[in-house]
Amino acid sequence: MAQTLRILHVASEMVPFVKTGGLADVIGALPLALKAHKHDARVVIPGYRAALQVAKHHGLTWGGHTMTIEAGGVDHTVGVGMVDLHGVKVYFIACNELFERDGIYGPSQANDYDDNARRFAVFSKAALALPGYLGWVPHIVHAHDWQAGLVPALLERGFNKVLPATRSVFTVHNVAYQGSFWHFDMKLTGLDWALYNPLHLEHYGKLNLLKAGIVFADRVTTVSKRYAQEIQSREFGFGMEAVVSGHAYKLSGITNGIDADVWDPATDTLIPSRYDAKKLAGKHTCKERLRKDTGLFAEESPCLVAVVSRLVEQKGIDLLLDVVDPYILAGRMQLVVLGSGDLALEHRLHLLQARHPGWVYAWFGYNEELAHRIIAGSDMFLMPSITEPCGLTQLYSLRYGTLPLVRYTGGLADTVTDVAAGEGTGFTFGPADRGHFSSTLDRALGLYQHFPAEWKQAVKRAMAVDNSWKHVADEYIELYRSITFD
Repeated sequence: MAQTLRILHVASEMVPFVKTGGLADVIGALPLALKAHKHDARVVIPGYRAALQVAKHHGLTWGGHTMTIEAGGVDHTVGVGMVDLHGVKVYFIACNELFERDGIYGPSQANDYDDNARRFAVFSKAALALPGYLGWVPHIVHAHDWQAGLVPALLERGFNKVLPATRSVFTVHNVAYQGSFWHFDMKLTGLDWALYNPLHLEHYGKLNLLKAGIVFADRVTTVSKRYAQEIQSREFGFGMEAVVSGHAYKLSGITNGIDADVWDPATDTLIPSRYDAKKLAGKHTCKERLRKDTGLFAEESPCLVAVVSRLVEQKGIDLLLDVVDPYILAGRMQLVVLGSGDLALEHRLHLLQARHPGWVYAWFGYNEELAHRIIAGSDMFLMPSITEPCGLTQLYSLRYGTLPLVRYTGGLADTVTDVAAGEGTGFTFGPADRGHFSSTLDRALGLYQHFPAEWKQAVKRAMAVDNSWKHVADEYIELYRSITFD
């Protein structure tokens, strides 16, 4: 009988407690998928004010004593909270002076806290001290993104003597975010200053926590197979390409999955009408309600096109805004947008909405229920990202029969095939320029308007694709077993 694995996930976000991006969705789903395979997967995240408020509604309890975590000669008193979430134990590292704040990484999206190096150094050390606190020793510590980048380095250098045989996996969710700090923050790590060199922790004159994870982990993964190759190039590596290439021998790409229980149009309670691939009438009802609720005209001919995204240049939002006017003016498409981000892009969306009342609707911020309703009620989903490590919303749109139009990059290339290939599930384009994007959008709108039977067949193919975490968990289990001792 195969050994039951004990896995501790160390991350800075997890749904339903705290979320700023796709990392939270992964941490919310992967441990549950591992548990379904009979493994003991647990999670530790920082005890942000907002996270603890949510945790109270899930039965938050506190450990009987605190831990003392040192960073740069300063002792921090750390409490440990715990929630049992569908059988997965989630731990919260609470430290008032570091995490009792309104923001997560900073007071706003545009500004980081000045002491983030200290905050996440203490979090990483506390995460590795947790097994001793619990009397539970994991086979694998799986650290995610730069906020947990110190974990593999501390583990490899013997920070916790309770974990002599524990191995580490480090996942890069987005190489653009690296946790780069001034070199004197090296004292916060507790690691030997001799490691502050170009082979280990130093990167262009700064302490780089993403590099720490890549260099010291036993295995490194990214969130899609194509992205694992892309980040070894100058175009996509954000200055980390040489480091990644140097450690390519331990690098692999495992494409993210989705929570098929939460994102299922046949059971989704957040949408006005349930449907599946055999009975698509409910999708039409969702479309009618979405138009009514957003004030869009109830026109039959235009394709209802959706965007649910961070409104930043990386997501190709400026590319979208550059090309959509003629298609709206021609009555070929309506546009509904949910998101927030770059204020300049938000302003351009405000202007687009003002120019085309009844044809464009934008909601600024994040609304989980509205996201479900938009994806269920739209015909097409736009994701023209310049770079996209994996992407989850295109996977949601496939499941809901909302054909994605994506740039051929990262996880988008791994998960969407063009209908031009005959058995495709969406539309893809290559170079990130207005010409290629516009011609693909024109082709997609043409298929919708003039070939409804072919469109319906593509919808059914999209809904049949299985992107659930069950299969993804199998790949992670195989990876974990490859580095654990029997």
